[in-house]
Amino acid sequence: MSNKIYSAAMHGVLAELVEVESDIAAGIPFFELTGNLSTTVKEGRERIRIAIKNSKFHINPSRITINLIPANIRKDGPHYDLAMALSLLSTSGYVKLRNNVFCAGELSLDGRVNGVKAILPMVLCAKDNGIKICLVPKANMSEASIVSDMKIIGVETLRQCVDILNGDERAGSENFSFVREPAKQGNDFSLIRGQKSVKRAVLIAASSMHNILLIGPPGTGKSAIASCIPGIMPDLNYDELIRVMAIYSVAGRYKDRFKNIYSRPFRAPHHSTTVTGMMGGGCNPMPGEVSLADRGILYLDELNLFDSRVVDSLRIPLEQHTINITRNYGKIEYPADFMLVAAMNPCRCGYYPDMDKCNCSDNDIRHFFGKISKPVMDRIDMSVQVSKSSYEEIRNQREEEMTGEEMKKIVTRTFEIQKERYKGCDFCLNSRLGSDVIDKFCRLSTEAEKLMRFAYDRYDMSARSYYRIIKVARTIADVEECEIIEEGHIYEALGYRMI
Repeated sequence: MSNKIYSAAMHGVLAELVEVESDIAAGIPFFELTGNLSTTVKEGRERIRIAIKNSKFHINPSRITINLIPANIRKDGPHYDLAMALSLLSTSGYVKLRNNVFCAGELSLDGRVNGVKAILPMVLCAKDNGIKICLVPKANMSEASIVSDMKIIGVETLRQCVDILNGDERAGSENFSFVREPAKQGNDFSLIRGQKSVKRAVLIAASSMHNILLIGPPGTGKSAIASCIPGIMPDLNYDELIRVMAIYSVAGRYKDRFKNIYSRPFRAPHHSTTVTGMMGGGCNPMPGEVSLADRGILYLDELNLFDSRVVDSLRIPLEQHTINITRNYGKIEYPADFMLVAAMNPCRCGYYPDMDKCNCSDNDIRHFFGKISKPVMDRIDMSVQVSKSSYEEIRNQREEEMTGEEMKKIVTRTFEIQKERYKGCDFCLNSRLGSDVIDKFCRLSTEAEKLMRFAYDRYDMSARSYYRIIKVARTIADVEECEIIEEGHIYEALGYRMI
């Protein structure tokens, strides 16, 4: 079988291999592109023709056809330019292919190869299909080189590509090397004075990525506490790194994470964010904030100031951990497996229940909380009250308070406990347990069972509330390295739920 040139079509954050073929025939000069192409791809016809001419290659006027296979997949984006140009030059005899080659890049009229979005998932697709050589724009070299066991060659011009494919591989840039380094520590919890009970709650939430709501007056440190959470979570492993970077690559935001590539994402959108900005989509669908926060933290400060439609749209990703966007050409799925950290004041003025400062009526307070729908509140595993720290707590650093490094060790150990327990399952955290396996993995002691039964009847819980309390209690038990969920674990989990 003859060697071929390939590119890739994007479908969400996944890529599918596309074969590029070309034909030159005698007849009235004509340049045709086929294969279910968008306007952006078709516009490449002129870019390719002029880039080839300005790169000092000559193709006699003829009937030219370039086809992208398979035709049932919609192709969009300028990254096909390089593959189509090289396929045409190969048919013209300027390129002698020695292996199957993957390439992606946008061409300038002078023959330069410009960087494009979504290089990382494209290179992963090429690797999965057994292709060993990838030509990518030099601007995308660092991004593509995250993929191991691939020969990544960075190119700057079309002529350089031709030289490389004809055997002069020195014409391209060598693979970019990554050195495994620990994630850079963010804000440290040692800077948060006091708030011992809040730190305990955050430690438990981070240990299994439970959704948590921080409620307290202005200036008590809610945002500072939230910003410290990524620093106590385990670094991304290689599979998680590839998944997260693929999302940022598709969104064209790879450079946002390049400086601290192994840290977990922390997204804090403004409360003016739209549903599309939060969920993703648009005319040319792109990942939203819930996808950019995948495997990390989505922090919503002043939760009740967000548009109610934006907050209600979180219900599906909080339950299913994915987002599906339907367009006339098909359905696109984006990952959205994140930990929700939300913060809000207890009332409009912010000082309830301190009635010496609070001037809100009961109706004002009910209306303030009523902006957040019950289905959304029901999906928040833990709520914790953030109170004002005393003067002594602010001035004096207590030796018994844990540092962020110590908290990270506990969270990492708890992650490993869960990973070992759920080996062979399609999930690895207590917070992702399905109701069908709760009884298998969450064994309660006799006293814990009695307490849970009493609380279920006393507070008229929904089934969702019951399961979420059990999952939080399972995490508390794991933090304390207990195999059985005891009465004290249920008490603490109930406290986080009943606030």
